[in-house]
Amino acid sequence: MDYRQPQACLQVPDSLNFGIDRILNIKTDSDRSANKKGKFTGRAVFTVTQKNWLEYYFQMEKYITKQNRKILASSLGLTDLQVKVWFQNRRMKWRHSTAEPTSRK
Repeated sequence: MDYRQPQACLQVPDSLNFGIDRILNIKTDSDRSANKKGKFTGRAVFTVTQKNWLEYYFQMEKYITKQNRKILASSLGLTDLQVKVWFQNRRMKWRHSTAEPTSRK
């Protein structure tokens, strides 16, 4: 009996490669959607200088325009989204501090 195999059978085209490496590299729809949304980098820690400038602008205007927000973000070394969220959070803090205290039972 001849146990030799033809050479053509040993070479597998890439389209038929079903090895574990190929299986592990396949991304699911949930993986793709997570990559599109962006990665959350964590909580922003502002420097004292950045906080002071943000507070200064907040005292002048409670709502910042998109153009001024972009200028402020680039001058402070922050992203546009960080400045936007900071102003949203600061307005909430401001509203809660100016609201009348409710009576407790």
